[in-house]
Amino acid sequence: MTKIKENGKLNDIKVIVIGSLNTDMIGTGFERILGPGELTTGQTFSIGLGGKSRNIAEMSACLLKKWQVAMLGRTVKDKFGLWKMPFYALQKSGVITKYIKFLTKGLPGIALIPVDTKERNQIYVLPGVNNDFSPSDILAVSKIFSKARVMTLSLELPKRTAIAAIKEANKYDLKVILDTGGINENADNKWILKQKIFILRPNEHETKILTGVRVIDYKSAAKAAKKILNKNIENLLITAGKNGGYFFNTKMKKHLRVPFIKKSKFVDETGCGDQVTSVITAAVAEGTDIYEACVLVILAGTIQFYKKGIIPVTKYELEKFRKYF
Repeated sequence: MTKIKENGKLNDIKVIVIGSLNTDMIGTGFERILGPGELTTGQTFSIGLGGKSRNIAEMSACLLKKWQVAMLGRTVKDKFGLWKMPFYALQKSGVITKYIKFLTKGLPGIALIPVDTKERNQIYVLPGVNNDFSPSDILAVSKIFSKARVMTLSLELPKRTAIAAIKEANKYDLKVILDTGGINENADNKWILKQKIFILRPNEHETKILTGVRVIDYKSAAKAAKKILNKNIENLLITAGKNGGYFFNTKMKKHLRVPFIKKSKFVDETGCGDQVTSVITAAVAEGTDIYEACVLVILAGTIQFYKKGIIPVTKYELEKFRKYF
């Protein structure tokens, strides 16, 4: 893998994505997802690109011009070379990587992902050096916040670092998009609703963690929205798999249903959430109307579901399938 020369300048940056770079180790074809102490066998194994924020950065870059997305995170040149695939894939897609900090010790983030024959998965994350991603790492490159329009992050990083990043983005009036993937359901997550956030983007499981409300339909989604929307959270987009998504702000309440597009022989939910967040990120960065952005989000998640593996959705695909919504 050859390092690609980055031609991006500070003034070119529209989007900052903050979070983890992981290497995914994926086993597929398991008969079922196991309980404690159980055993089963699978069919295939692959090593892929991962880290929610890393995926979001790459996918966003595929929808914008080269060098308009900058990734901020940590990795390490480990002896196994696990850092290479996720890092070089960012460069290849046109993401500015010079703000990723390389450490000399430890391991990069690793995710173990079993997928059963019904395409249901589980994700076990070993954070590695991501665990030590600190507020000082954010402040060390604060100059990039002065030029960007949007900052997107997930919760695959320490709480204190997430808060520091949000405050730095608020300081420069960036639109903050928070994907709550990586949320710790055993922790006190009230701090999230106290942050100044332009779009909060949980799925139905994460919404229950935040509000205690089980989202099964529009009515329950609206109930959850009442607990989330406040003077700090401007917009709420709850994604709900086959039920599409639910969008709320002070002026709009919408159930965004899954479009009927031509299906492929593949179905794979891996990366659908990341694809959703990347599309809303790129759309906001380009000034797209918020409702149209949400329509594209649900469309992109559906397109991704019918792809094998994490293959970024393109602008061409969004334009091609927009008529089905």
